[in-house]
Amino acid sequence: MYVPFARKYRPKFFREVVGQEVPVRILKNAVKNDRVSHAYLFAGPRGVGKTTIARILAKSLNCLNPKEGEPCGECENCQEIDRGNFPDLIEMDAASNRGIDDIRALREAVSYTPIKGKFKVYIIDEAHMLTKEAFNALLKTLEEPPPRTVFILCTTEYEKILPTILSRCQRIIFGRVSDDKVIDYLKDICEREGLECEEEALKSIAQASEGCMRDAASLLDQASVIGEGKVTQEAVESFLGILSAEKVREFIRLLLNSDTDGAVRWLNELYRKGYNLSKFWDNLEEEIRRAILVRSLKDPFGVVENPEDYEEFKGYTLEALLYLENLVNRGKLEARSRPAIKAYELAVIKSTIIKDILSLSEALSGGVAVSSERKSPEGKGKGLEESIKEILSPVAYKALRDAKRLKRDGKEVFQVEEDTFNTFREEFENLKRKLPEVEFEVQKKKDQKESTTSLF
Repeated sequence: MYVPFARKYRPKFFREVVGQEVPVRILKNAVKNDRVSHAYLFAGPRGVGKTTIARILAKSLNCLNPKEGEPCGECENCQEIDRGNFPDLIEMDAASNRGIDDIRALREAVSYTPIKGKFKVYIIDEAHMLTKEAFNALLKTLEEPPPRTVFILCTTEYEKILPTILSRCQRIIFGRVSDDKVIDYLKDICEREGLECEEEALKSIAQASEGCMRDAASLLDQASVIGEGKVTQEAVESFLGILSAEKVREFIRLLLNSDTDGAVRWLNELYRKGYNLSKFWDNLEEEIRRAILVRSLKDPFGVVENPEDYEEFKGYTLEALLYLENLVNRGKLEARSRPAIKAYELAVIKSTIIKDILSLSEALSGGVAVSSERKSPEGKGKGLEESIKEILSPVAYKALRDAKRLKRDGKEVFQVEEDTFNTFREEFENLKRKLPEVEFEVQKKKDQKESTTSLF
C-alpha cells in the first residue's frame, strides 16, 4: 500500500527533526537528566512538528533501551508507538472531544497506572478547542497528575489557552522552518525516492508551504505524481496556480519601469490560465517587501533570505518601491469588494506614474537631481538634502519629508503642523541656524493651504 511522503518521512527520532533545534535540545536534555515535566504546552504554526515531537518524547520516556535522550526505535515499546497501538500513549483530538464529559472520562482514566510502559503519556491535539468548562475540569489533574503521567498539549493558537492552564505547563514554542531548511528536507526525500528535481521547483514548494514541513512533503508528493517521477517548476505552477519568486520579480520590474501594457497583459494571462490571483498578489507584496528591506538595510543577511536576488532593486529609488508597496496593499484591500482581476488591473494602471516619482534629494532641489554643491563650514561640498539628513534625527527627518513645501524668496519653506513642529522644535530651530536657506511655516492642520505641492 502506498504511503504518502508526509507520513513516510515523518521523523521518528529527535535527530531527524528539521528546524526545531531549541525544542529538541530542551526535551532531549530533560529525558537524559530525568527532569521531565508533568505537563507541556507545545505552541506553534501548523505542520512544524508539534505532535511528531510529542510522540518522539513518548517513545523516549517508554523506550527500554534509551541512549542520550533518544529512543532506540527497535524495542517492543518503540515499535508499538510507531504502529499506533501502544496502550500507554493516548492521543486525543480536542477539536472533536472538547466537552467537559470528555475531560471527566480522561480524569478517570488518568488514575490508573501505566499498563505496559514506564509512563502514561496523554497528547491533547488542538488544545485551544477545549471549552472553558473542560479546561477548568482539567486544572487539578494538570497541576497534580498521578505519578508517571505526562500531559502534552499541542496548539496552533497559543493566545486562546487560559492563563490558569499556561501556569501549570512548561511552554515550548515552535517556530516556522526557514525555506532553506525546507528545501534541504525536500532534496533528501527526492534523493531517497530517486526523483529528478529542479531547484526552482523546490523553492516554489518551500515558499507555498510557508514553513510547514507537512505541507511541503505533501506538495512534493503531488508534484512528483504530476511530473511522473520528475519535480519540475512547470508541474508545480500547474497544480499550485502560483508563479516562482523569479517570475514575480519580473512582474515587479514591469511595474517599476511603468510598462503598464506588459503588466496588464501578464495579469490577464494568469487569469486566463486559472492561476490563483490572490496568492500571486500576496507573493507580489512579499517580494516587494524583501526588495525594500534589501534597498534600505546596510546588512540584510539574516533578515531577508537570499538577499542577492534583490540587488537589482537598489537601482530604483526607495520612494518608488514604497509607493509600489502601498499601491499593491491598496489593491489587495479593494479586491475584497470587487472581482480581484479588476482591482489588480486598476492597481497596475496606477503604477504608471512610478517612473515620475522623485527621490527626496530631487524633490528638495526642485525636481532636478542634486548636482550643485553648497559649501559647509569645513569646505566640503554637500547637497541640501544630505545636510538636512545629517543634522536631523531619523524621526525628525521623516516628519520633514511628510511636510508640504514651497519656494519663497530663494528659500525652501516647509509648512509643518503645529504639533509636529512643537515635537521637534529644538531640532528644527537648530536646522534653521545651520542652514539659512531653510525656513519653517508653522500651521494648524485646518489652515494649511491647499495650493501647496507635496514634497513627493
